[in-house]
Amino acid sequence: PAPPVAVAAAPAAAYDSRAAAMRLPGAPGYAAPAAPHAPPAAAPTPPAAAGGMAPRPAATPTNNGLSSSESLVDAISTASTTAALAEALREVEQWQWTSDQEAGMKRCKTYVPEQPALAAFYVSSVNEWKLLQPRVLVLTPSSYFRVKYDQKSGKVEHYRKTPLRDVLSLEKTADGLKIYLRGQDGRAGPQKWYQRLERKVAQISTGSKDNAFSGRVKDEFYYAREYRPSLPAGAPLSADQVTDVLAAALHKTAELHRDSLPADGAPFEPPPVLTTDERRQILHDRKAAARAEEERAEREAAEAELRHAVEVASASRELEPKTSSQINSAVLSRPIKRARRAVEADASLISRAEQLKAELEEEHRVRVEAERLERERTEREAATAELEA
Repeated sequence: PAPPVAVAAAPAAAYDSRAAAMRLPGAPGYAAPAAPHAPPAAAPTPPAAAGGMAPRPAATPTNNGLSSSESLVDAISTASTTAALAEALREVEQWQWTSDQEAGMKRCKTYVPEQPALAAFYVSSVNEWKLLQPRVLVLTPSSYFRVKYDQKSGKVEHYRKTPLRDVLSLEKTADGLKIYLRGQDGRAGPQKWYQRLERKVAQISTGSKDNAFSGRVKDEFYYAREYRPSLPAGAPLSADQVTDVLAAALHKTAELHRDSLPADGAPFEPPPVLTTDERRQILHDRKAAARAEEERAEREAAEAELRHAVEVASASRELEPKTSSQINSAVLSRPIKRARRAVEADASLISRAEQLKAELEEEHRVRVEAERLERERTEREAATAELEA
């Protein structure tokens, strides 16, 4: 027989983490993939060759890490039941974990109080001191558990439960997955300690108990916990691909959990999957909208104050023209300055007020000059009469 011809394997496509994030369930613009078609029927086995030896079957090409993670994310997103999701997540157990990691994940899945455990991921948890701690994330139909497992003793030391309804959003970062929650997960770090101290000092110095003096507003991105995939060296999947699978699993589990709740229960929305740029854009747009609202309120208040000052000055000018010019000119000064500082204030109103103020100042100047000349005339006539006498 002719010698086999070696065929060079096609190079794996570069992994685009941004494109993968857009394909995750819950991401903006996400469209669920169509249900996969039934696999084609297997080709009939060819008859045995002469000599009683069957020919070697053709080698089935294996998926590289990129296509494997994409197919797993698609399988997670199309799961319609918890059982289908658990079946899709079985592939996670087949990843190239170390023996200690496999033993830890199996132990943690059976240890958590909620069952069934859908999947377990070996991760590094970033604590409040920005230190990496080896942990096992166990996903159940209604919660996820962060479990501390000691590989030397093979025992679970402690765990922390987080209900899926407390997850507000998922952010795919450059290093892993950041989960934003309704409350503090674990202990508060030095950054929050400093913010509390800053807020306390501001409250004491101003005599106010308003939390607006704190350095940062407690929005939906305030409480966070970051997890980084912990894969052994030589694993076919990259950290970005594992992050995609973890984010898709969390979002889909929360979605199925929401659909299983009674209609009269407390509703909640599955956490959307965002990138860091999208989160920053959300905060930027929110800040811009708040600034525009403040400018609108200040503009309307400044225009109302200036309009009232113009009406009062005009009415007083007509009633008491001899005494009101200086007073009305001073009354118009502050509203005009405020209206000038306001963004996009009515230019015609400001121009009318400035013209009125200029006329009042001119009237005041003419009246003061006339009064001075009258005093000088009176004094001159009196002095002349006294001198003649």
